[in-house]
Amino acid sequence: LPISLLQICIFLPFSVKAFEIEITPEYNVAAQIGDTLELTCSTIGCESPSFSWRSQLDKPLDGSVNSKESRSILTMDPVGFGNDNEYLCSAFCDHVKKEKSIKVDVYSFPSDPVIEISTPLNVGEKANITCMVPKVYPFERLKMQLEKDGSVLGMKEFYHEEHTKTTETKCLTLTFIPTFEDIGKAITCVAELLIDEMEFEPKKRQTSQRLSVNYGPRNTTVSVTPSTTVKEGGAVTMTCTSYGNPAPKMFWTKHLISGVSQFLSENATLTINSVKAEDLGLYECEGVNQFGREKKTVDLIVQGAYNMIHCKPCFKILGLILLRLKSVRILPSTSVMSRMALSH
Repeated sequence: LPISLLQICIFLPFSVKAFEIEITPEYNVAAQIGDTLELTCSTIGCESPSFSWRSQLDKPLDGSVNSKESRSILTMDPVGFGNDNEYLCSAFCDHVKKEKSIKVDVYSFPSDPVIEISTPLNVGEKANITCMVPKVYPFERLKMQLEKDGSVLGMKEFYHEEHTKTTETKCLTLTFIPTFEDIGKAITCVAELLIDEMEFEPKKRQTSQRLSVNYGPRNTTVSVTPSTTVKEGGAVTMTCTSYGNPAPKMFWTKHLISGVSQFLSENATLTINSVKAEDLGLYECEGVNQFGREKKTVDLIVQGAYNMIHCKPCFKILGLILLRLKSVRILPSTSVMSRMALSH
């Protein structure tokens, strides 16, 4: 019979994946106490596997299990000391059993160190600086140090302390006497968990704090514009600058011929817009805060129609008499000579 139809059947081979199990994270995991951790057990090559979880020595799981299709999740929320264990996931498929385990290591290093200073820092006075690391575990692996601008002031380790399954706050305290050179410098507390066998970040934390050092007024200066010698009717501005912490308050006074100090202003700048002859004299600026005071004086000389000079409370004029005057006018030399001739 003639071949009217040629039928060719080609059978292509196909592979069936073998039943396998895997667990993630893939390697041992470090979990921070108080966080949430999920361990996922999954299979391939089986449509409807069944799962079971157990811990080493059959301790409580300290977690919840949710299994669906080819995946089972063990959730630890929150992670606690009971989760510091090895976990075994078992999967069953058609009487075939596969198992895989993972180790969970717990630690606690949740926040940066805290720096506390016992009292306000005053130049030359003792104060305690304390660095605190809260809720740390395992605390016997902790190393702490206090630094000032990169130089180590003190260091402390806790390896000698007995291991306990608790989180603790650890402290490093130093006595510190601030100087003027410490003003504006930074204190840094560095804390490090020395655990090479566990993978987590960060293993080092640090906190820095600028030193606010209190001190009395210093380097007080007075600048005068345009000059300490000013013409009558002109204007003059005297500016006082003083450095301290807290910032000094400024006070201007004038020394009168009577010996009394006349209060003028609480501003750093003292301006006289129309200078009179009686404005000449000794002016004093004083910077004041609760840690001290410092003064600076300036002599203001006023020039009138004739040459005018500023006198101290007592002056000798031509060696004849003592005067207590604010000022004295120097007469032209011809007038002085004629008066001297008449006196003889």
